[in-house]
Amino acid sequence: MRYPFTFALLTLFLSAAPTLASAQLLTASGFGTNLSIALSPQSPRPGQQVLLTAQGVGIDLQGSSIVWHAGGNIIAQGVGANTATLTAGALGSVVPIEVDVATQGGGTYSAQATIAPTTLDLLVSSDSYVPPFFRGRAFPSAGTDLLVQAVPTFVRADGSTIPVSSITFTWKKDGQVLGALSGAGRSLAVIPIEHVYGNNTVTVTAVSSDGSLSGEATVSLPTTNPVLDLYEDHPLYGILFNNALSPLSTIGENEVTFAAIPYFMQAQSTADRQLAYRWSVNGNTVDVSPSDPNEITVNANNSSGQAAIALDLTHSGNFYLEPSGTWNITLSANGSGSGSGGGSTTSPFASPH
Repeated sequence: MRYPFTFALLTLFLSAAPTLASAQLLTASGFGTNLSIALSPQSPRPGQQVLLTAQGVGIDLQGSSIVWHAGGNIIAQGVGANTATLTAGALGSVVPIEVDVATQGGGTYSAQATIAPTTLDLLVSSDSYVPPFFRGRAFPSAGTDLLVQAVPTFVRADGSTIPVSSITFTWKKDGQVLGALSGAGRSLAVIPIEHVYGNNTVTVTAVSSDGSLSGEATVSLPTTNPVLDLYEDHPLYGILFNNALSPLSTIGENEVTFAAIPYFMQAQSTADRQLAYRWSVNGNTVDVSPSDPNEITVNANNSSGQAAIALDLTHSGNFYLEPSGTWNITLSANGSGSGSGGGSTTSPFASPH
């Protein structure tokens, strides 16, 4: 099993797009009729404002006298007061909610709910290729795996934390339940990416084994196409990741080794045997080194010093992935330095793709 990736925290996309997902257990029940309490958001995070709405079948709520209690205290009341607001407490807090309804005809009804906030973070990445120490996120491309790690913080009223092994996770992708990935303690989902375009929307629901705490979080990450960037491989400093070469560049050397980096490719390394590099310089095919197929060396001695470099990259097991790139490089010992003459793009280490 291969997972050469670095997780990066991705902002969760919820109904109101909060930074943290959170959980509560709804335990509403009615007496004598179908009266219930709806919460919005249904899974409030600590400190988040919650809208409480009384819902009843066969009850004239607009004409009834309604009283809301939270933790034994009245938080709202009045004729037709079928809504109330409440701020969720800290982790580990449990606030009982009750709504009492007295109709004009003399009927009385009650319903209860409980607000117990939790947090549920998602860490998202992919096993697509990025170079070591890459500071951005590895985005998924067709044929790679999307890796989503759920990190719940479920705190009981006594202050103890529920372990991941005692939490059941139900994973969905684009609305479809992933039964093979769901279950107790299954906090990591490894999801194959089969399509070339579009978003990958993943939702996880987490419920403690005793049913006292629960939460839901959703993340959306697009499928991307692999990107080829070209760098100078300096004899002293190695690959100059701080300076990705632009399509028009000048380097103040007569002989330069260039290294291509296939960002987000389905590969474990730049020398992955499933990758086939086809290099050409000024229209002439260049043989590549078996050990470093992503690199070529160009010597401008006895030439104009201009090199039209082209690269086509294919994957033996994935015909969806065929990135390519062209760069017109001017080599000159009297030049102004690496990346000049046409400008250079910012390194992915400083500005992730």
